[in-house]
Amino acid sequence: MKSSSAAAAAVLALLAFSLTPEAFASTLKVDLNPTTQVARLTSVSTTNFVLSYPANSTLSSYLKEYNSSSSLSGSFNSSTDGLRHFLAEFRDGAGENVSITNMTVSYSYSANANSTALVVYKQTTITASVAGLFKVSNGSVTADLGWRSFYVSGALDLELGNKTVDVNLAGSAITQSVLGRGAGTALLSGMFAGGGLWTRPTLNFSSLSSALSTWTRSYDPLTNTTTFSKTVAGNSTFSASFSSGGSAYSLVMTSDPSASISTRGYAQAAGNSLVFSKPPAYLDPLLWAAVAVVGVLAAGGALYLSRRARPSAAGAAATSSYQTATS
Repeated sequence: MKSSSAAAAAVLALLAFSLTPEAFASTLKVDLNPTTQVARLTSVSTTNFVLSYPANSTLSSYLKEYNSSSSLSGSFNSSTDGLRHFLAEFRDGAGENVSITNMTVSYSYSANANSTALVVYKQTTITASVAGLFKVSNGSVTADLGWRSFYVSGALDLELGNKTVDVNLAGSAITQSVLGRGAGTALLSGMFAGGGLWTRPTLNFSSLSSALSTWTRSYDPLTNTTTFSKTVAGNSTFSASFSSGGSAYSLVMTSDPSASISTRGYAQAAGNSLVFSKPPAYLDPLLWAAVAVVGVLAAGGALYLSRRARPSAAGAAATSSYQTATS
């Protein structure tokens, strides 16, 4: 029990020093352009893993004082296998006309360990141009955003630099981060590879699937921009455990997704789509300016007339003195 408490305290101490609230944030940003009928997608998938183990374990002897980091990137067009695989997953919930013309992927991780815990910070950033989502019917323009809650269910192997890297599955992120400790990697796989967390995707925005009408909406008439935003309450956390010879091991995966969708023009939500129309007249900034001008002119005219109708104090006193003298 004493060893278990010490391990828990060590994990908490390591987390306090190495992680901030922003470290858990996964963001999905979509900028639509009705003129070009193309959307710019930027998804930042941030996931943190905490592996805890006994200080006197074999795994601790392999991982303690271990540090590792990596940063890779690559660009893909419609003829590459990586983009085609991503698009197949991306289309789930969207129309068949939705396509991605190009994609850039950045992948990074950092791993830090002490005698009782390993913390892995993993981030995958995808920027892509999305076409085929706008539709014009009976004079009404709509944009299909059913793909906003996309997730990649299996491995997404991409050529980044001179390496082929799976940028999606949790198990891949962990094994890649501890490749410098070969035997430790084998031990970890033996403990957790058979569980569901090991194959859980990190490119996962499925929690953003609620109807767009439930998202927070705002419209800025000065810039003619409509924005929808969504923040999922609390962190998304998954865990797995393993025990052997009376020793306990645990693996926790945490992320915190949010999203924003911005577009030029006045748009309202309808299911998984946005419907564009002219803004109401009362939101026209030119009308506001005209009303303001009329108000200023009216106030100025009223002030001028009130001053003309009221004699000055000096004039009133002079008139009163003249009347007294002639009496």
